[in-house]
Amino acid sequence: MERLKLSIAVFILLLPSLSLAAPYYGATLSYTAVAKEPPYLHGYQFMFNYDPDCYKWRQFNLYFDAGFSHFWITNTSYYTTLNIYSAAPVIRYTFKKRGLVHPYLDLSIGLAYFNHTHLDNRNLGIHFAFQDRIGLGVFLGQAKQFSVGIHAVHYSNAHLSDHNSGISIPLALDISYRFG
Repeated sequence: MERLKLSIAVFILLLPSLSLAAPYYGATLSYTAVAKEPPYLHGYQFMFNYDPDCYKWRQFNLYFDAGFSHFWITNTSYYTTLNIYSAAPVIRYTFKKRGLVHPYLDLSIGLAYFNHTHLDNRNLGIHFAFQDRIGLGVFLGQAKQFSVGIHAVHYSNAHLSDHNSGISIPLALDISYRFG
């Protein structure tokens, strides 16, 4: 009985601190500004972000995103579109705040699914791939609800297939909004 009372007392004492860790939800829209592989690639990506706000250590934070990407090729008449569905954990390092601007660095390796195994003359091998992403951005405003940034992304099946013509986008432009 004493153990139960102690457990209830600890729970009541910790309850206020648990309520401070409210999760954040957000959305990011990205536009392909520069494509390398294949060079005539155009497209956009929409990502839904979930930050449980409990995986933090100093200036590091872990959050999760799920995305949909749509890419197309403009210089050929075959295998011209590709949809990619992705999910990934993201490690964010937030630099010290500079006025109303709060810069950050994102690193991520996640899973992706291609709806086709060919794009242009490239054989992507299999439907499943890895998504590697690095990005820089800044939160804007006091509430940090808006952010703008850039990122580079590479899709590859890591030679799990005999064919591994990946997709490389060295520059994508991002605009994000954090709800609540």
